[in-house]
Amino acid sequence: MKKILFLYNSAGFGSLNAYANCGWIKDCSLDYDIKCWGKGFAKRTTLPSLKRTIDLFKPDYIYLTLRKKYKYWLPDLTNIKVPKIYVEVDTQKYNANDPWYRQFDKVMCRQPSFGNWKNVPLFRWSAPERSFPTKAELSTIKRKGIKFIGHCMERVYSTRKRLSKRFKKKVWFGKIKGPGYWLSLKRSSALLCPTESNYGDFIPAKLFEFLASGAAVLTNCDLKGYGTPELEKYIIRYKDLVDLHKKLLYDFTPYHNKALKVMRNHTHRVRYRELFR
Repeated sequence: MKKILFLYNSAGFGSLNAYANCGWIKDCSLDYDIKCWGKGFAKRTTLPSLKRTIDLFKPDYIYLTLRKKYKYWLPDLTNIKVPKIYVEVDTQKYNANDPWYRQFDKVMCRQPSFGNWKNVPLFRWSAPERSFPTKAELSTIKRKGIKFIGHCMERVYSTRKRLSKRFKKKVWFGKIKGPGYWLSLKRSSALLCPTESNYGDFIPAKLFEFLASGAAVLTNCDLKGYGTPELEKYIIRYKDLVDLHKKLLYDFTPYHNKALKVMRNHTHRVRYRELFR
């Protein structure tokens, strides 16, 4: 079993992005021996402390993601000999040629559509096992309502604000934390997943969670541009708000559980095998 040393900030495990960036640890524990090191995990986040951890744990890979989680405490990793893999999430904020990335042996990104990230290998999002309905849930859950689950009133989400204002009578808009989030996905008839258009056209991690839940998914995301063209036939694509208005009137029943089989190719366990080869 390969050993993975995950360098991260423990505070990130309680953030709204925790499902997307940390959820892989639980699912992949069957495939890898995973240890966390970093702020909140170690008494000291010095280079000697990291080297002691490496000497004791003997990892096959060191993995990092989401640059803002390392601000002020991450020591320089340039001379660490263990293969170091970094996946950038916020490509809209950083330049791919930034010298900071030179300390890693392999750099990938979640969203290659910004700036000079288009030449950096794509690491696609994936869905956790708890996104999928169990056999018992498939036979008992009754799907009802159209939902948008996530931020919509913060400053950076002007497109989402327009959506919530225009469709508030047809779509439930709100945030759900904890286990209730997954249950709400599975109980929805349809889920609305717009691209994060304030930062450009890119795919949110939620799209994979939504499809794995078995609900119908309405989206304008560029699936082909992000290495998942096979998912096109499992979504309801809308072009603009006028088109979305028409498609919110659909009978979503034919789309229920339609993507469950194909989404088994996009679980955390499948995705991280691609990373830790």
